[in-house]
Amino acid sequence: MGWSSWNSLGEGVNYDVIKDEADGLATLNLHITFGARYEYVNIDEGWWRSGQRDESGNFIVDTTQWPGGMPAIARYIHGKGLKAGIYIDAGPRGCGKRADGTHFVGSDFAHYDHDFLQFAQWGFDFVKVDFCGGAAENYDPQTTYRSIAQAIRRAYSQTGQVMTFSLCDGGTIPTDKSFPDYGEGPWVWGAGVGTMWRTTRDITPDFSSVIYNLAGNYHPEGQHTGYYNDPDMMVAAMGMSAVHDRAHLSLWAIAGAPMILGNDLTKPLAADTVSLLTNPEVLAIDQDGLGLQGLLVAQSGGLQVWAKLLTGTGQRAVVLFNNSATDAPMAVTWDALGLVPSSKATVRDVWARKDLGRFTASYTAPDVPAGGVRLLTVSGTDTVPVAWQRGPLAGTATYSRCPACLGGEKVTRLGMAYFRGSASTARGGFVEIGYVNDGAQTAYAQLAMNGKRPTTLAFPPTGGDGRVGAVIVYVPFQAGSNMLALSNADPSIPTPDIGYVITIGGPVPVASVISTAH
Repeated sequence: MGWSSWNSLGEGVNYDVIKDEADGLATLNLHITFGARYEYVNIDEGWWRSGQRDESGNFIVDTTQWPGGMPAIARYIHGKGLKAGIYIDAGPRGCGKRADGTHFVGSDFAHYDHDFLQFAQWGFDFVKVDFCGGAAENYDPQTTYRSIAQAIRRAYSQTGQVMTFSLCDGGTIPTDKSFPDYGEGPWVWGAGVGTMWRTTRDITPDFSSVIYNLAGNYHPEGQHTGYYNDPDMMVAAMGMSAVHDRAHLSLWAIAGAPMILGNDLTKPLAADTVSLLTNPEVLAIDQDGLGLQGLLVAQSGGLQVWAKLLTGTGQRAVVLFNNSATDAPMAVTWDALGLVPSSKATVRDVWARKDLGRFTASYTAPDVPAGGVRLLTVSGTDTVPVAWQRGPLAGTATYSRCPACLGGEKVTRLGMAYFRGSASTARGGFVEIGYVNDGAQTAYAQLAMNGKRPTTLAFPPTGGDGRVGAVIVYVPFQAGSNMLALSNADPSIPTPDIGYVITIGGPVPVASVISTAH
């Protein structure tokens, strides 16, 4: 969560402007009564006006634009209790142009180590890496961003400065068959490379652009364990109607998307805008600890029902989205949410911040406005989880005693461990992986479903006393039997011990393609 300069300022950034925006974000945070708050102040393109380096390769920064250099603005942002973000292109040519028509300048393979070390030494906590120059040089996205991730890790080892890495190639799907990511967007390989990755073209402050990016961002199998699909910065409070602004925030929240504001925070905000941007229950849905993306669980014409699995037993978030020209009643069933179909559940209106009552099997909202939403939470009864059967082990993997694990054993020294499940016993596709990580650092493993390309999962520490933690991921099942494999992601980094794999109740996606109504 945070704010970025691009949508409202473009390349017009300098110390005084960013200082005022940081003040505005800190003030906005005062209106959030509990829970998650906006954290990052991200400086986008335009900060490196000269495009020049000194003889050592360091950025030459215009000190009339940035008195005290870039460390000074980072310190100011930190002084407001916030984190500082910066921007660079992956290739030598930047995206935008100066007033004289020449392009801004980016980085390249020869400068990655130097540039990201300098960002860390300046004190920046977030770095967004664009791909205009990378595309112009015919760089392969995956190869490029992996090289940058390695440079960021080396910068951390030298400075101790953690930098969140945001990939911004606009959801490029390479057509060059020689590229390792041929035919694949960053949602396939981005986990374990960066924290977040753009999935679509740049957003603009009109509702058709919001819906277009929402549809292009729908890759729920790629979002998990601290890695996020990014449909781009927010355009709320930038000229759309109040109905569309509320729909925009609701849809980004149900998607678990990075909530990065783009409006000008130096201008006075109307009370309705402050309320829109600071509803703590909306922000809690977006920032839910599971970090999962919501699924489209029903669609009829322009009427869409989205649902998201939340932390806690029987907890779901729901968006009833009326993407049509007339007001309409809309319903959601407990069956579509992966709850016991005939059970009772409590429904809460998130924007109104009031409980609507307890309902059996379904809930119907009588009047969802055209172009608008009803954002709900539903608290019900989960279906019974189903354990996956243990399959063969490979490599160094072996079983060891684990009193806290299902079955009393865990897979340790992870090489490769297989688990078998059946789609007939599990609708939705959500699995919970029980694990033990007694170390002080996050451990990693790769998950592959039915032999498809693996994704990297992160397993935070569980404590030093053998306690079992759990991560939940969405892995679409095929009809009949399924085989899930967990393996060592990298021999040089720690792996978790695996205690169990179970299928849990969760929203059940529709098979149809999302309609963008374009």
